[in-house]
Amino acid sequence: MMKHGPVDVIVLAFGEPTFDGSILAELERQAATGTIRVLDAMVLFKDENGKSWRLDLEDLPAAQRNAVGFIETETRGLFDSDDAATLWEGMVSGSAVVALAIEHSWAIALVNAIDAQGVEVALNFRVPAPIVDEAYTSITANN
Repeated sequence: MMKHGPVDVIVLAFGEPTFDGSILAELERQAATGTIRVLDAMVLFKDENGKSWRLDLEDLPAAQRNAVGFIETETRGLFDSDDAATLWEGMVSGSAVVALAIEHSWAIALVNAIDAQGVEVALNFRVPAPIVDEAYTSITANN
């Protein structure tokens, strides 16, 4: 029996590092319903002079640390300094990046049902939401 669902690593690039809390609120909502588990998060910055730094969640003030309390503490640290270095290479000055490791908790029962039948997953890929929206728009326009 599988205990974990598939995990996506999502990297969000902020041209201007402004955070209004809406992304955190949605992640927390999805985690609260059991749809996802946020396993880790990494926040990186690169200033206008090209200096890079990483914000560690554990170093946040108590109120802000509580705001990210839905991120599993036992799985924090999945992202390491090599991951940060790789992302910093691609960042432009004056930007921020948030990397998220998100487990699809909703899929655990499905994975177990597939496994119980002795079935192997032959192919698995993700179609990004903007492409799905374009496909639906195309279908609607052609009908």
